[in-house]
Amino acid sequence: MAEEPSDDENSEPTPKKIKREWSKSYSNKAMEMMKKMGYENDKGLGKSNQGRLEPIIAVQQDGRRGFGLKLDAITSLAGGQWDPNREELDIPEPVLWLTNLGGGALAYTAEQLQGHVVLGPKKRTLNGETLYCDPTILSHILDAKTVFDDLNDSEKRRARSRCNPFETIRSSIFLNRAAVKMANIDSMCDYMFTNPRDTDGRSLVAADELLYFTDMCAGPGGFSEYVLFRKSWEAKGFGFTLRGANDFKLEKFFAASPESFDAFYGIKEDGNIFDESNQDSLNEYIRRHTPQGVHFAMADGGFSVEGQENIQEILSKQLYLCQFLTALKILRENGSFVCKVFDLFTPFSVGLVYLMYKCFHQIAIIKPNSSRPANSERYLVCKYKRSEAETAAITGYLNAINRMLNEEEDEGSDVQEIFNASELAEDEDFLRYIIDSNNAIGKKQIVGLQKIAAFAQNPELKETRQSEVRQECLKRWSLPDKLRQAPEIKPTERLLEELLADWAKERTWMNRAPAELCGVATLDSEVQNVSDWYFVPVGREETNLNACTLFLCRSRGNLLRYTEHKKWELVETPFEVQPRSIFFGQIVYEFYGEGRTIQRVAALHIIDGICLGGIDIRRRSFRDRVSMCDKYARSLNKPHRKERTFGALRSKPFFPLSDLDVFFAEMRRYVLKDNSKRFGYALDDDSKFFVPGGLLLFRELTSNYVSAHSRSRNQLYYFNVKNKESYYKDQIPSKKALEIFASFRYSYCGRLLWKWTDLRQVDEHATEEDPQILYRSDFVQFIAHKMSQC
Repeated sequence: MAEEPSDDENSEPTPKKIKREWSKSYSNKAMEMMKKMGYENDKGLGKSNQGRLEPIIAVQQDGRRGFGLKLDAITSLAGGQWDPNREELDIPEPVLWLTNLGGGALAYTAEQLQGHVVLGPKKRTLNGETLYCDPTILSHILDAKTVFDDLNDSEKRRARSRCNPFETIRSSIFLNRAAVKMANIDSMCDYMFTNPRDTDGRSLVAADELLYFTDMCAGPGGFSEYVLFRKSWEAKGFGFTLRGANDFKLEKFFAASPESFDAFYGIKEDGNIFDESNQDSLNEYIRRHTPQGVHFAMADGGFSVEGQENIQEILSKQLYLCQFLTALKILRENGSFVCKVFDLFTPFSVGLVYLMYKCFHQIAIIKPNSSRPANSERYLVCKYKRSEAETAAITGYLNAINRMLNEEEDEGSDVQEIFNASELAEDEDFLRYIIDSNNAIGKKQIVGLQKIAAFAQNPELKETRQSEVRQECLKRWSLPDKLRQAPEIKPTERLLEELLADWAKERTWMNRAPAELCGVATLDSEVQNVSDWYFVPVGREETNLNACTLFLCRSRGNLLRYTEHKKWELVETPFEVQPRSIFFGQIVYEFYGEGRTIQRVAALHIIDGICLGGIDIRRRSFRDRVSMCDKYARSLNKPHRKERTFGALRSKPFFPLSDLDVFFAEMRRYVLKDNSKRFGYALDDDSKFFVPGGLLLFRELTSNYVSAHSRSRNQLYYFNVKNKESYYKDQIPSKKALEIFASFRYSYCGRLLWKWTDLRQVDEHATEEDPQILYRSDFVQFIAHKMSQC
C-alpha cells in the first residue's frame, strides 16, 4: 500500500485528509440527517451529483468574501512558501551619516531659492519617479502594495503579526508603539536625543539646565512618554498636535509622569501645523520658556491613506514640509530633529531633504527595526542645526512654499519641485546617499511584503525568532522586559518608608522647629562663619496653611502637607507636582497689581528637597539641592498657559548670608489692598511679588567644618576644626563630601528663623534697641564684622 504524504507544517492537505478530518467534526446524527437529504459519499450535492467533493476549509474564508475563493495575486507574489534566509536581521541597525562638508545654507538667498520652484499638474501616481531609486525596485514596491488591495484589514494584521520578527515587542511599557520606535531610534543614534553631546563628547545640556524638546503631530504622545521615561522631570516637553480624537492622552502615560509636558495648540487653538500663525506662535511660546529654542524636536505626523497607499508620499508632501519648517523655527543652534517620512522618490520630497541637509551638519535616513519592514515608513534624522543666520533664508523660503500650498486655488496645479534637480545632482555625495537609501529600504520592503503574502496564504507558517528578538532588542534599547501597567498608588506610610529609606525609622527630626533669632546674642552663638550660611525669604504665615512644612506627592493630584499635629493632610489647592516627591516648602500668596486692584494667587515655593520625582537628592550639598529644586520647579511650572488650572510652582530664591544687604536693596514697599505698605520681593515672571515675613537660614557644612579662602592658591577650601584637616574644593574625596556637606536632614534640623514681628525690625532707619529683637541694622553690622575677621 502506498504511504500517505508526510504531515509537516508546510505540506498541502489532501482532499481525502480534509474529508476525513471534516467528517470527524460532525456527529453521527448530523451525517444521518444529511444522508436522508440525499448525500452520498464521494458524490457532489448537485442534481446530477455535480459540485465539489471536499468540504470548504472555513479558515480560508474571511469577511464577506465568497467561500473557497483563492487570491491569485497573493499566490503569485509569494506562492505560499517562505525561505527565512531571504530576510536579513540587523541588530543593531546600521546608521549611515551624511556629513555636509560643503558649508551651510548661506550660499543661498531667498531670491535665488524662489527661482527653484517648479509648478505643474497634480500627480496621482509614483510611476516614473525613478530619478532617485532603481526603477525595478520602485516597480516591485508598487506592484507588491497593489496585491494587498485584495486582502482585508483582518487578514493583513494577522499575517503581519505572525511574520514580523519584531512584532511581539509591541508597545512594551508605553501607551503605543511610537514610544518603542523612539527608544529604538535613540539607541541607534547613540542617545543623541536624550543625552545630546557635541563632537568632542561634551554634554550640550548644562547641569542646571533642562533638556527642552518638542513633540509635533504626535498625539497621543508616545514619543514624549519615552523621553520622559528616560529623563523624568529633567526634561521639559512642548506638545503640538491636532485637537480632537488624536489629541495627547497624558492620563495614559504610565511609564512616565506627564507633569513636565506642556501641550500647546497654536494661536488658532486647533493644532493645525499647516497654519503659519500656529507655527510662529508655537515658536514664540517655546522661546518664552527657553530663549535659545529646544534641544531637539520630534515629528511623527501621518494620516489615513486607505486605498491610496501607493501615493502616500504625494499626499504627505505638505505635512513633510511643515514639520521640517517648524523644526527649523523652534530648534536652537546644534539642536537635532527626527521626523517620520514615507517614500522619498519625488523631486519635491528629495528637495526638502536636501534643504534640511544644508541646515544641519549631518543627516541620516534610517529604518528602525521597530518600524514594520513591509511599510514605507522611515525616519529622517538631522544633527547639529546650524546658526539662525545660516538657516534664515531656507526657513523663509519654506514659509513661502507653504503659503503657496495653502493658497492654491487651481486643484489641478501643484508645486512639483522646490530645488532644481540638475543643481542637486551636482552634489554627488547627497545624490548617491538618497539613491542608496531608497534602494536599500526598498529591497527590505519588497521582502517584507512578500513575507506577509506567504503568511497570509499559508496559515501554518510561523516566525520562530520573535521571543529571542524581543529580548535582545529590549536589552539593547534599555527597556524593561515587562508588561505595561498603571502606576501603583501606595499608602502614605508605605511610600514614606520607600522615599525616606534609612531616615524612615526615626522621624523625630520631621518635627524639629527652627531656632528663632532673638537679638544679636543668639545670632552670634549660632553663626560662626558667615560664608557657610545661606538664606531664603519666607512668607508671613498668615495661617497654618501658609506654614513652612514638608510636602509629599503620592500620585497625580494627590499632594499632602505635614501638619503641626504630625499628620499628613491633603492640599486642596491644585498644584502640578510629580509623584514620588518629598520636599520642604511653603504655600504663599503671590500678588500682582497694587492697592484696591491688587489680586493674589496661591503658589507653592520649594525650599529644599529629599526626593524629587523619584530622584534622591538628600545627600547632595545644599547648593546642589537648591539648584535641583529650581530645575524641578521650572520643569513642572507652566507660567505662560492661557488657562491656569494649577497654582504656580517655583523654588525659593536663595542668597549667601553675606548678601543680606543686597537682598533688602532689591525689595521695595508695595501698597496692599488695605492700603498698608509692606516690603515685597519681586518675582521673575508676570510682574508678581510676594511679601516676606522673615528669613530662613541654612548652614551648608556640618559642624566640624568651616570654609575659607586660600590666598596662596586663590581657591576655596574646607577646614576641619577638630582634626585640622583641610581639602580644596576640587580635591574632595567622594566619601569625605558626605562628611563635609550637610545633608537635607542636617540642614533642616539646624535651620534658623529670623521672623519679622514688626516692620520696624527691617526698616534700615529703625532706632529701637530692644535686646530681645534682632534689627536689620544690627544683622548687617554683625555680618560686616564677621567678614572682616576672615
